[in-house]
Amino acid sequence: MSSRKLALISSLASLGSVIYFLETFIPFPLPFGRWGLSNLVVLIAVVLYDWQTVFAVSLMKSVVSALITGQLFSIVSLMSIAGSVTAATCEYVTFHTSVFGLTGISVLGSVANNVAQSIVGAVSIKSWSFLLVLPNMLILGIPGAVLNAYLTERVVKRAKNSFGLDVAQKVTNNENDSR
Repeated sequence: MSSRKLALISSLASLGSVIYFLETFIPFPLPFGRWGLSNLVVLIAVVLYDWQTVFAVSLMKSVVSALITGQLFSIVSLMSIAGSVTAATCEYVTFHTSVFGLTGISVLGSVANNVAQSIVGAVSIKSWSFLLVLPNMLILGIPGAVLNAYLTERVVKRAKNSFGLDVAQKVTNNENDSR
């Protein structure tokens, strides 16, 4: 792995972790819930980079966030990692099928994240009653997903204008580089 790619992954994961920490100060209507704004960095990676980069950003963001919040070896950490990696996979596959726009992709990622977290939570506490909050989590995740899509579009547009980045070319180049 090149030092440039490692720096990119580290930067995105660090930014996601900072957003995750700051998000702890934004009230959420359900216990242990989050708005999912730190997933912005994963969505940016989905749009701009190859699968390996997306996976690394997703995993590192969750692990570093767990370290920052002191929850590394907790069920919450396991739920976060499972949700983030599942969402990243869903978003990456959906983005490359070109069926949905970025908002739809982000909402699908939010749904995948919440479903994965709920399953891991239910299995961890050995009670499917944990899934009773899933409908509320799905509904409450939509605003964050829509905001993430909007911010991703702005960031990608700014990168394109500021750096002459051709997103379609960048995605194609990264896929070719990873082979």
